[in-house]
Amino acid sequence: MPKESENAKAVAQEVIQTVRKGQKVIKGEIIRKHGYSQSVSERPSKVTDTQSYKDEIEPFLEGLIKERERILKALKTKDLSKVQYEGLVRSLDLATKNIQLLSGGATERVAGIEITFKK
Repeated sequence: MPKESENAKAVAQEVIQTVRKGQKVIKGEIIRKHGYSQSVSERPSKVTDTQSYKDEIEPFLEGLIKERERILKALKTKDLSKVQYEGLVRSLDLATKNIQLLSGGATERVAGIEITFKK
């Protein structure tokens, strides 16, 4: 297996470990740490779009999706206490964000606002 494939797998494994620890995933830093150049670390998709990375992430991502479905099912029950409900909602939010992060989806919504100054 080429070195690039091994590096992409190592990046994926560290991303998974970081998610499991509940820490913030900064893909550029992780990519740089695994031997990629600064220019590649500034464009994480150059690594995350590789088949090696995707093959490593996919099983973990599938597990997160199943867990999110389990949380949604639990939320549909009618006898949840406030504490149970709040915990499930937090878990749902975290699972959804991690799924978006790992699948390449948007993890935040950034709105552009144009500001003009009069002279």
